[in-house]
Amino acid sequence: MIKHHLHPEILLSYAAGNTSSSESLIVASHITVCSKCRREVETFEKLGGKLLEESDSVDVNASSLDSIMSKISDHVSVDNASDVVSTNAVFKNIPSVLRKYLPDGSNLTENWSKGIGGIKYFDIDLGNSNQNTRARMLSIPPGKKLPHHGHESQELTLVIQGGFSDENGSYDVGDVAIEDEKNIHTPISDSKEGCICLVVYEGNLKFKGPLGPILNFLKI
Repeated sequence: MIKHHLHPEILLSYAAGNTSSSESLIVASHITVCSKCRREVETFEKLGGKLLEESDSVDVNASSLDSIMSKISDHVSVDNASDVVSTNAVFKNIPSVLRKYLPDGSNLTENWSKGIGGIKYFDIDLGNSNQNTRARMLSIPPGKKLPHHGHESQELTLVIQGGFSDENGSYDVGDVAIEDEKNIHTPISDSKEGCICLVVYEGNLKFKGPLGPILNFLKI
């Protein structure tokens, strides 16, 4: 059962087409598995449609249609709320809106990059290098404790497989952890399954402790 949801203001921004491509990806992936947030998005979209129907018509620039269509093409959406794909017995139920951005392989993480401590990662290229928000997949081994850190700005983490816990609570499949520059935490992955997650963030992590200066210099 999903316990941690996206904030209404994030869902409203998504429904209005105002989220970045990375944010749109995590919202679309979350509402694939979360009926509560999916209904909220549908409500916001209906409200927006109603407001448009009741608004007065105005003259627009001839290039407006091209601009709108360009924004629509950049906006990640979910076509089928129940559309998930199964990869193998270990990594399953990946939302199709997310899976299409990941590399092919005999298993989900085969072609991901290797990090320290057995962590694997894959940076998702959404073709919008001018945007500040980035998207990264993480595969964290069972019982792995990540370095104590804070954030330069907002960070959204969607659990795809397994789970993790930190000072703010525990997060399972479908849950979204929302952090900002005020939060400092030490995530620990599930002791049996580890954690596969999608992370969308702005800026860099701000590591604490003895190794903090080194990790901050590396700008992980």
